[in-house]
Order: sequence, then structure tokens, then C-alpha cells
Amino acid sequence: MCSIAGITGQNTYLDVDKMINFMTHRAPDDKGIYKDKFISLGMGRLKIIDLYSKNLCPYENEKIVLSFNGEIYNYKSLRGILSKRGYKFYTKSDTEVLANSWIEWGEKIFDKLDGMYAFAIYEKKNKLLYLARDIPGEKPLYYGKFGNKLYFASEAKALRKILPLKRKNDEFFETFQHCLSETLWQNVYQIPAANYLKYDLKNRKIRLFEHWKLKKRKINIKTCEEELEDLLKNSIKLRTQSDVPYGLYYSKGIDSSLISTFHNFKNKFYFDDQKNWKKDFTRNILKITEHLDFPVGSLSSYPLWKLAQITNKKKIKVILSGEGADEIFGGYVRYMPMYTKWELYKRFGSYKFLFDKFYPEYAKGFSALTVRNKNVQLVNRLMLPFFEEFEDPINAMGYFDFKVIMPSLLQMGDRMSAAFGIENRCPFLDKKIIEFGFNLPPKLKINSFYQKILLRSLLKKRGLSQPLSLEKKGLTILFNKWFKKNDWDRSYYFALLKKNWINAYNSKRYR
Repeated sequence: MCSIAGITGQNTYLDVDKMINFMTHRAPDDKGIYKDKFISLGMGRLKIIDLYSKNLCPYENEKIVLSFNGEIYNYKSLRGILSKRGYKFYTKSDTEVLANSWIEWGEKIFDKLDGMYAFAIYEKKNKLLYLARDIPGEKPLYYGKFGNKLYFASEAKALRKILPLKRKNDEFFETFQHCLSETLWQNVYQIPAANYLKYDLKNRKIRLFEHWKLKKRKINIKTCEEELEDLLKNSIKLRTQSDVPYGLYYSKGIDSSLISTFHNFKNKFYFDDQKNWKKDFTRNILKITEHLDFPVGSLSSYPLWKLAQITNKKKIKVILSGEGADEIFGGYVRYMPMYTKWELYKRFGSYKFLFDKFYPEYAKGFSALTVRNKNVQLVNRLMLPFFEEFEDPINAMGYFDFKVIMPSLLQMGDRMSAAFGIENRCPFLDKKIIEFGFNLPPKLKINSFYQKILLRSLLKKRGLSQPLSLEKKGLTILFNKWFKKNDWDRSYYFALLKKNWINAYNSKRYR
């Protein structure tokens, strides 16, 4: 977990310094700023890999400057390849490996990387700036062009600290209750997941490129359980590489329980959602909302805040968690109505005319289950391409959630852990597991009234059956019970978040 920030143009050092200082919570161990007459580029560092080497914050050599947030999990294998090609290494860090990888492969680097990242690379000679984000969007990166300068930072609140940003309304935000590429600040955007931005400092032109698309492949049904087992084993092994203590967010459900079977975690952290957290929630909601950058209409932000707080007290700097498993392996209960329609169509094809009277079209039905206000048309418009891409509705729903809904969960996971200087790693979001999961046949995801069929089978194989009997539920709190609101109604909660968001950014910290 690190922070990056930068501004193009002259006399920008002080503002970059302000942004980096403002994000000290996520990067408390080191900081540095590179500057020349074309750009100021800053970085704050949370030390996870290589605790002692210098010149990592930011990393600079004769060709490039790199400001980097995240982890390159396969850095050791990349280092071996680059060493054979004549590259010399002076640190044990993944940062130096990423820098040399860019020099070797340039914009073709993304096929080589296995990791979570948001980075800025400045090519000194060509006067080119690159801003990039990982495949699922685990690490954040915001940018905006104001006048003739490009500004960017890991957190939008850092931009707000130095720019007189104006609020704006956003249709997507009101419909989904989180921000995606657009934000609630005018002219401030988030680089989309699996994309990189290329900025020519000479002509000041911005171009966005998608560096990853889901590839279709055939899955061997007979060996898929063993394949997933190997993929998870490797993913967890890579994500437990650390020079500092690490732990696991353990919900006792299928996802975290499965992770726990691959590694003996000495530190496990559990949130009891049946406790009355109302007073503590009320005391911290303003800080939580500010750290989120933008409101997210999910009840998970407070539990994640408390988990990070407890983890921090135990002096743990790295945490593993189960994000991504529901989207990739068919875990959400709201997939069930569309799955039921699909099964009925397959089994009783001559009765389609009858089922159509009860079940809406796949995209329309799932849009109605997904929308957070009454704007079903927007959701359906965004959702249709996903149902056209896949032959079955189960993978279509999961991939839509992966690209459009899951970013809100990753936003909460990143900001709540970052508030306490903790790095969050997600084994299910390994590139190979993503591509494996979205090519699985539907019957290995949902069958009858059970979700995550393949994960259940693997968990049982590995000798842990107790989580299989638990009802599926998210990381939540008893908010509606505390405030005497109707169950499932999130309107009061979302209004509270928006109110606190406005109050947070009207505070003295932003003046």
C-alpha cells in the first residue's frame, strides 16, 4: 500500500508534496518527490517488500521515474528473466523489477505482470507520462486536467486538498450508489480498471488504452477442480510474500475458509455483525466517509474499518481477503431468479411462452435486481453487452458485477485498510483465476439452490465442510435495526453517507 501523486508543468513541487503528505495514512514509512521543469512526481511508501533499500520512493534511473502503489507478485520470476538479459539489480524490491520491466517491454509490459498496481512512469527523454491500473482495479488512481496541467493522485481527496474542485451530480452514482470512471468532482476521473493513460507532455494530449480483455478458453471439466486448487495455491503463496507480518480477514464463510486451507495464518480477524456497534459507527462515520473518497451505498465500509483498526492494533501490515469469489464463481443470491429461468428454458423448452409471462428477459430482470433507484433503463443499457458476450446468463451476470459493481467493494477494501496503513491482497483476483472462472460452465457455479459449486466441492475435498451449511450473507451491520428502518431499504443509509461526504469536504482540512 503506497501513495502516488503528480502534476505536470513547472513550479508544482509544493502541491505534490501537499498531496503526498495528505495521504500519509496509506504510506507512513517513507516519501520522496522527483522534479524537473516538466513534472513533479511523488510517492509515499508502506514498506512491505525490501525494508531497507534506498531510491525506491520514487524509483529513478537515467531513463525513467516510477511512482508505484501495489505489489508485483511475480517480481522474482521477472527479475530472473531480466537478469539473463543483462539487467543489474541493486535492491530486492518489486519496484526496481517493475521499472526495468518497463524499460525492456514498454507498453507490452501488462501481459507480463501478475499483481495489483497503480503506477506512474515518466519517460525522461520522450517526455511521456503513463498512468496504469491493474485488471480488477484493486489500486485506485484519479486524474484531472486543469488548465494546461495534468494532476493525478491515489486518492481523490488529495486532489481536493490543492484544487478548488466543484461538486457535480452523476447519474451512474445515484443509480449504483458508487462512482466508477466518473466522480462527484467536475473534471476529475478515475482511470478505468485494466487501462492505462498515455500523456504527451509536449502536446498535452491524453489517450486511454485497455491493456486486458477476457480471453475465452475451454475448461477441462474432469480436471477443473485440480486446476483451481493449483491456481489458488500459487496465488496465495505469492500473496503471502512479505517482509512484515500478515493475516487473513476470516468471515467463516466459504471464500475465506477456503483460503485458510492453503496456508497456516497465525493472524485471523473476524467481525461479529450481531454486536451493537451503533455508538462506534456514529462516532466514526464522518471519518469513514472521508476516507472512502466518495460514498458507497454498502453496509460493508464500517465492518472493514473495524477490521482494519483491529489489524492495525496487532501491528499487522498485510491482510488477505476473499473479494472477487462471488463475482467469479457465482456466489450472489440475486443470480438465482435468472438462473431459474435459464434452467426452466433448458429443461422445458416447449413452455418458453409460459415462462416468459413470469420471468422478464435476462438483462431486464437482472437490471431490476441490481438498480439502487428507479433508473432501470441505465442499468439495462450498460448490462446488455454482457449478456451478448456470454452464452449463459450466469457468467454474464458475474462479469457485469466484476466490471461494474465489484469496483465499489474494492474501493471500500482499499480505503478502509489504507486508513490504517494496511495493504489488502485478494487471492481470487489473480489474473489466471479470473480468466479460469469466467470460462467455467454455469453448472459449476450454480446448481439447484446452491451457489459457488466448484468452491464448495474444493472446500469439502480439503476437509472443511462446516462453512457449506451457512446462509450466504455479506459483511454487514444491523444499521436498519438500529435506526428503525425497513429491512433492505438503504435510502436512509445512503442519504447519511452523502450528507457526511459534503460535511467532510467542507471541513477546515480542505481550506
